[in-house]
Amino acid sequence: MRRDSDSDKLKPDRQEKGVLSGRSNHGTTPPSTIPEGWLWVGQVGRPHGIRGAFFLKTEDNRVNWPGYKTLLLRNKQEKLVQVDKTYVSGGKLALQLLGLNSREEIEALYNSHLFVSRDEIKLEEQEYLVAELVGCDVFVEGRTGVFGSVVAVHDFGAQETLEIRRATGEEDTVLYPFTEDFVIDVDEPNKKITVKDEPAFLDEQNK
Repeated sequence: MRRDSDSDKLKPDRQEKGVLSGRSNHGTTPPSTIPEGWLWVGQVGRPHGIRGAFFLKTEDNRVNWPGYKTLLLRNKQEKLVQVDKTYVSGGKLALQLLGLNSREEIEALYNSHLFVSRDEIKLEEQEYLVAELVGCDVFVEGRTGVFGSVVAVHDFGAQETLEIRRATGEEDTVLYPFTEDFVIDVDEPNKKITVKDEPAFLDEQNK
């Protein structure tokens, strides 16, 4: 069930498309607020070279760019910026924005947040935005009540995986495959995901 080349879109089967999970293992810090109609892409990282390029800090260390041309840059203020070019260096994705031409300008923007308009992301059938899956309530077929809620979406290589925090108040989470074989329905408008009753994933983890 997954996504285009960055990390924003998901399918319940394997398909690279690509916005992000809500917590980071790669040094990024999600913004406390996100402008309405926009999705978080990542943060301005350290400069690359002396002409205004920088490495993009993302939650998944993506190296592919899905072609977004216009971004919203939040530093002390918010402003629209245009992507001039993207490239990979040392296994990391680098961006060059129009109007930024020096290392010093990038250093002043370090850790600034970047957002993409929801309208720029085109979803195909059964594709979902990661940002819209996080926070969904999870229901299990044949069981009553809410099992838990999605706190993150991970890509471990073989498949996408939902990280679900149980509704019982327990601090531990479970990992559940986000594939057509396990997911019955994704109801985005109502923030509801229904999955099959698979005790090996739902009940036996963390025991």
